[in-house]
Amino acid sequence: MSKEIAQLKEGYKKFHQKYFNDKNKTFDNLIRRGQQPKILIISCCDSRVDPSIILGCEPGDLFVVRNVANLVPPFENFSSYHGTSAAIEFAVTGLGIQDIIILGHSYCGGIRALLENAEAVKKEGYVSKWMELAAPAREQTIELHSNCTLDQQADICTHYALINSLNNLMTFPWLKERVEAKQLDLHAWYFDLSTGLIDVLNQEMSVFETMEI
Repeated sequence: MSKEIAQLKEGYKKFHQKYFNDKNKTFDNLIRRGQQPKILIISCCDSRVDPSIILGCEPGDLFVVRNVANLVPPFENFSSYHGTSAAIEFAVTGLGIQDIIILGHSYCGGIRALLENAEAVKKEGYVSKWMELAAPAREQTIELHSNCTLDQQADICTHYALINSLNNLMTFPWLKERVEAKQLDLHAWYFDLSTGLIDVLNQEMSVFETMEI
């Protein structure tokens, strides 16, 4: 058994001791009430960015969708498989989510690869096809920030990709309807791995502002 698997088993023991003891009724309550999260978070698969840990949440607090580079595709027809879109649909129409947060982060490998090799999005493969969703963000970054370093461009591109995904959310008719009826709020957040700070998009000003801690 590998060291990593052994660590997982130890973690499972701690989890079980915390949540399945005589005093902690968390899961009893979750089973009885069913899941009732009010927040959907769309975050990256990056192993360093766990929304529940970053935001100090307990089981049942968040409905989380993770994919490469925390991208949101636009609304499409039903001729293929759409995992992220299906999760968004279930969260909004099934669970009655009240807030959706797209959580981006610094040092995103998908965004970095997109900037370093524009041809990558044209190659065959699931990742390259998926990263086509961020191509508009890359084009905007190159056009407006060509004099910046690659690291700076990666951060900028990640911010643009967040805004692009936020716009894509509004292409889902049943989601747009709820936003316009003020039953649902959309948010774009950027987590900096080096500082631990979160920048929040001010949608009226179109700027990111650091969240108070």
